[in-house]
Amino acid sequence: MLTSYRVTCPHLGCHWMGSLLPHDHLEAWATSSPTTKMVTFECPQCQREWHARVVGDDVVSLPLEELATQKN
Repeated sequence: MLTSYRVTCPHLGCHWMGSLLPHDHLEAWATSSPTTKMVTFECPQCQREWHARVVGDDVVSLPLEELATQKN
């Protein structure tokens, strides 16, 4: 089931708050049990992306530094 999550943009100077759907892999959310444990959000205010981990029925944003480390 496609669901939105209550999130806060972690980017410096933004901190937009609201409900968002995951930005990518929407087909993974078509079933009642999501098939992915990592999601990407795009902030509607600053247009930047960040990643989060699905924990139960909620998401926990990954630190922006952790994302940079994972890419290198």
